[in-house]
Amino acid sequence: MIPVDTDPYPIHEANEQELKEAISVRIRVFVDIQKFMLENEIDEYDKAALHLVVVDASQDNKVIGTLRVHESEGSLKIGRVVILPEHQGKGLGKKLMMTVEQHIARSPKFGQYTHVKLGSQCDKRVFYEKCGYVANEDEVYYEKEVPHIWMYKRLIPSNS
Repeated sequence: MIPVDTDPYPIHEANEQELKEAISVRIRVFVDIQKFMLENEIDEYDKAALHLVVVDASQDNKVIGTLRVHESEGSLKIGRVVILPEHQGKGLGKKLMMTVEQHIARSPKFGQYTHVKLGSQCDKRVFYEKCGYVANEDEVYYEKEVPHIWMYKRLIPSNS
């Protein structure tokens, strides 16, 4: 008998089609719902970034969440973290964050980094604190009048 992956919400690196779906998810949440500007949603980092996606196995592996990680100004940055509203509250955001941290720890591309940073909307700060991130109170900034704060986490190297 062939083993079957029973995870209803698998997470993996996005293929080309899934990346298009992931960008649509980002646009739905960040542009349509949160009213950020479309022209700021897709940027120069998307081409070089590692994109992870959460898919719903019960819906033909439809992308329901995503994030990206990339190098920026000498740091490793996680960004564009999003789970569709109808799938929030299932622990998928935390699972996505844990998965990207494991991926970073195993990746030769990112092996030199000991910390990762992200820019959190201030009202999402508690979520990231539960994931082990620490805010720097002196690093608040605004995007479209929405306060954000830089948060950091020390990475644990992989032994694999």
